[in-house]
Amino acid sequence: MTSIRDIAEARGGRDRLKAHPIKVEVGEGFMPLCIEYVGLGPRGGLLVSIAHYYEQHGDLMADPDLVVEVIPQAGRWMPVSFQQDNLGLYQEAVSVEGEGLVVRPKVVHDLQEFMRAWDHNLREQGFVDAARKPT
Repeated sequence: MTSIRDIAEARGGRDRLKAHPIKVEVGEGFMPLCIEYVGLGPRGGLLVSIAHYYEQHGDLMADPDLVVEVIPQAGRWMPVSFQQDNLGLYQEAVSVEGEGLVVRPKVVHDLQEFMRAWDHNLREQGFVDAARKPT
């Protein structure tokens, strides 16, 4: 997720993200992009939510909300969960059950494919450039 990494770095880096969520807007036709630190992941890395939201009848709707675990020392971004409210869809790729880690390989694979496509689209739609502009 090089686009998300570049956006976070442009807005102060990982340490700032822990205290201050990021919201990037590119203009008409695109929902704002929200990036938020939400805790520690199942492997002990940084748990980060990357989402677009819209409002429907006063409720915020995820379109989508992808939660990833960032392992900084390894430079890895691993999918944890995916939510798409308008489809009633929620998938967990990785979870902690009891003392163990449960990995769902098919969901992990599918979300990694989605991550690559979405990351490319976010850059093409101007979110990285918008994040680099002074606020």
